[in-house]
Amino acid sequence: MLKKQNYEFMLHTLAPVYIGSGVKATSKEFIQENGEYYFPEMDKLYLFLEKNYPESLPAFEQYLLDSGNKTNKRKSRLIDFLNDQKIEERDFGGFKIKQNNLVKNLGEVSLFIRDGLGNRYIPGSSLKGAIRTILESEYFRGRQIPWGAKKGKAFNDIFNNIRVSDSSSIEESLFSVVEKWDYAKGKAPKNLNIYREALLPEQDVVFNISAIGEKAIFLMNNLENIAEKHYLFYKGFFLDNGFDKKYVQNNINAPIYLGAGSGIWTKINIRQMDKKKIDKIQIKNRMKDKGVMKLTKYSTNVNSKIVKTKDFYEMGKCNFEVKKKS
Repeated sequence: MLKKQNYEFMLHTLAPVYIGSGVKATSKEFIQENGEYYFPEMDKLYLFLEKNYPESLPAFEQYLLDSGNKTNKRKSRLIDFLNDQKIEERDFGGFKIKQNNLVKNLGEVSLFIRDGLGNRYIPGSSLKGAIRTILESEYFRGRQIPWGAKKGKAFNDIFNNIRVSDSSSIEESLFSVVEKWDYAKGKAPKNLNIYREALLPEQDVVFNISAIGEKAIFLMNNLENIAEKHYLFYKGFFLDNGFDKKYVQNNINAPIYLGAGSGIWTKINIRQMDKKKIDKIQIKNRMKDKGVMKLTKYSTNVNSKIVKTKDFYEMGKCNFEVKKKS
């Protein structure tokens, strides 16, 4: 029987992290007030109106059908509809997101992934993909390692032997809305009016990992050291490529990048990137050189030890610790 070792993987966010659900919400679907964005359940709101404000139903139905236009933006905001109808109630189920004071005029936001009960979490597959990127690039020195059964080939999958749980549910209060910023060398960072619901910086999220067999156990026992070496290679490959160091965050523990918006070079096996492959990526993504740094903004704690330039973060940057379980 193969040896098994269980681990606690503690992810510590150094920057906002966004794991997309594929769902977007517009200003027609949320209310911004009291330092929060409130996303009610629209069917509950409809039933509430039907019972308590039946005279407002035709206006509400028209509101849902009307996408708004440039000359009448009030038509696209739920708060304005409720105020126009003199409706003060706000108990329609749904969820809330903490307002980010650096975000202005939010029109549409991409939402964080949720489970079947509506609770936010990080899928184990997202973390496992980030771990695989680190191991392939640094430990396996650029070789692509099979992942999953392949027709006509013996099943020998080291990544099948590193089994990552989903995280536990993450509290609603630990999320806010952040904006996408691009930073090109020699220019000031530019905001792109793309907004995401993100897990905030300096939060801890716990995963359970099981390693099956001596090789998988070895990789998990050394993952922090491997990640630190991979980061140094990534830093030399991309971050030190003419970008101002004031936008590169400090580390506390072993670094890892997670979720959407962290940049293409955090997602792929960069040790296998020769000029031909880089050129292909540049053409596909319309890049100049190796592209831009992916940043976002959130209010920085004045005592922060991880941020060099106030309010600017590397999107998706995290650190982690791995501890053996008895």
